[in-house]
Amino acid sequence: MSATPIFIDVFVEPNDNAPEGCGLRFKSEQPPRRAARVRLDERWYDVVGWSSRDGGSACAAMAAVVEDSSAGTATLVWGGDWGLRLLDGRKAPVGESHLVLEHSDLELLP
Repeated sequence: MSATPIFIDVFVEPNDNAPEGCGLRFKSEQPPRRAARVRLDERWYDVVGWSSRDGGSACAAMAAVVEDSSAGTATLVWGGDWGLRLLDGRKAPVGESHLVLEHSDLELLP
């Protein structure tokens, strides 16, 4: 008997951090874990979720291996109802609704 599939719904309201917003569903291959850092364009960023609470505040960024039609599996990173914030200490934060990355482009919290 197979296990009941786990689905992750990513709903991000359009906002200044992620103007496009999104509404997506992914089939998870494993339970979510807390994300710490992501790599984009050969640069590492600290990652936090971004919430509408108090007009914009940090919350947990989560990650899970999900089915990906082009690669078999990939890592989904998502955050709060306003998406994710990527921080590198040099520039203004970068906002994203969510990320789908290769497994090697993510560091998890212990």
